[in-house]
Amino acid sequence: MTIYRCGLFNRRSGLTHEQFRNHWINVHGPLAKHLPGLGTYRQNHILERIHEAADSPVQAIDGISQLSFSSVAHMVTSDASPEYAACKEDIPKFQGGITILVIEADEMMPGPGAQAAPAKLLWVSTRRDGHDSEGLRQRWLEANRGAGRDVPGARRFVQNFVTERGHPVKTAALSGDPDGAEAVSELWFDSAEQLHAAVASEAGRRLIHGDPMLRPVGIYRMEEIRVV
Repeated sequence: MTIYRCGLFNRRSGLTHEQFRNHWINVHGPLAKHLPGLGTYRQNHILERIHEAADSPVQAIDGISQLSFSSVAHMVTSDASPEYAACKEDIPKFQGGITILVIEADEMMPGPGAQAAPAKLLWVSTRRDGHDSEGLRQRWLEANRGAGRDVPGARRFVQNFVTERGHPVKTAALSGDPDGAEAVSELWFDSAEQLHAAVASEAGRRLIHGDPMLRPVGIYRMEEIRVV
């Protein structure tokens, strides 16, 4: 099993977008890539804000990180390392607030990743009223077999559900409320034009906005940078 330590965060007050981006890529990235037990490390940089709900329970987002580990236990061990201590010391230098989620991925439509299909759509969802968090992943998967296959131009679809929320980062940066997010969805395309056409299509609206269990609170076109 692979789990992902997913960070939803915004930039520190006073930093420009370019300063934030430069620090994340060129300073924080090289620190985090040396975490013991780390599998892959992807940075998701926002290129376009397609939709952000006014009543979102999730803090403002300027970037989303995804670090994979073979288990939560290995992630916890990594969190106790000197390498992670260096990461925590660096976080307040470019991040304003951060919410940490443990997510697990379900490959709904296998296909190429960012190198072969570089246009990436990512959306963060909360659960709709009347749906409990307990067992939501299983119910969603049973009701959505083959999800994403009818979206025009889609090359790959991965649905990530939150499985643990109790791993906050204790730094000078503010901690967000982990209870607001239930899922992080990823859909890849060959071009930004195909991505926009898919979002506007009937199938795209049904997948993103018409889900009876999940409500999108932030939809973004991302640049995915694979550090490891």
